[in-house]
Amino acid sequence: MLARYDTDLVPPRDRIAYWREVVCANYVQLDCEIGTTPEVRGAIEIRRLSDLSVSEVSGTGGKVIRRPRDIRRATEEFFLLSLQLEQTTTISQRGERTTLRPGDMAAYSSTEPYELSMQDGFRQIVLQIPKAALLRRMPDAELALGRRIDGSTGSGHLIGQSIIQFGKYTPEGNERLNDHVADVLAGLFSAALSSASAPGAGELSSSTQMLLLRSQAAIRHHFRDAQFDRIALAQAVGVSVRRLNEIFATQDTSASDAIRETRLQMAADELTDRRKAGLTVSDIALRNGFNNFSHFSTLFRKRFQTSPRDWRRTSGK
Repeated sequence: MLARYDTDLVPPRDRIAYWREVVCANYVQLDCEIGTTPEVRGAIEIRRLSDLSVSEVSGTGGKVIRRPRDIRRATEEFFLLSLQLEQTTTISQRGERTTLRPGDMAAYSSTEPYELSMQDGFRQIVLQIPKAALLRRMPDAELALGRRIDGSTGSGHLIGQSIIQFGKYTPEGNERLNDHVADVLAGLFSAALSSASAPGAGELSSSTQMLLLRSQAAIRHHFRDAQFDRIALAQAVGVSVRRLNEIFATQDTSASDAIRETRLQMAADELTDRRKAGLTVSDIALRNGFNNFSHFSTLFRKRFQTSPRDWRRTSGK
């Protein structure tokens, strides 16, 4: 199936609402932060093949944000791969920021919060595939998320160019052919993630991969406990604190930073959740593992460039 959506098809006054609806209808549930003038432009051409979709997206820029509340409403789980064609896009997930320039790629997951910041005049290709389908091909796919895949040379360039060429395929009545093309694109998605562990990137052993996944799961389970720190995390996973530090160092972060980022993200979400409107900001800080409100406010302002109260006032729906 081939579909095209373009803000030029609607009156200027309707473009922002139209674009928000189009983005959420064709990807996962997101919050769009875009300009408020009639000059807003955006277009999506999307091809659906089997259980995979490939789309070309362009526009005047802005942000799309996947928040925990969006994830809770979701019924499906996806991996997405962005291949930058023009200008830049910055992907933020798991506390990491990756900036893509033309030719570069990076993958992210719909089951964790993320933010995409697109530069004015951006153009990119996005592959979207069910999480289970990609994990069958690449069980350790989670560990390659967020890593920039250099598309200027080597395997990254070859994979990117192949995605561009196969992405032009228009679905037709030949269902078998459609399935074969979808299979090729899924293979290219997997190959792109594999190339993220190129020499020098520090490919992880299977034991380290498993410990990292267990550590991330333990953080999501225990982050509301104010006493849960890197020592408690090491005990939960069954490794020494030194080994735990080595595991998170492979992701260019630390166990303490990962715990703090989870707490801040969840607090930010609850501050804009109408169901939590009866809770004070202090209540929400305590619910998410912060037992010192002043410290929480300092960390929140540093992370989101605003105070918790202003975040609630300006971001609440």
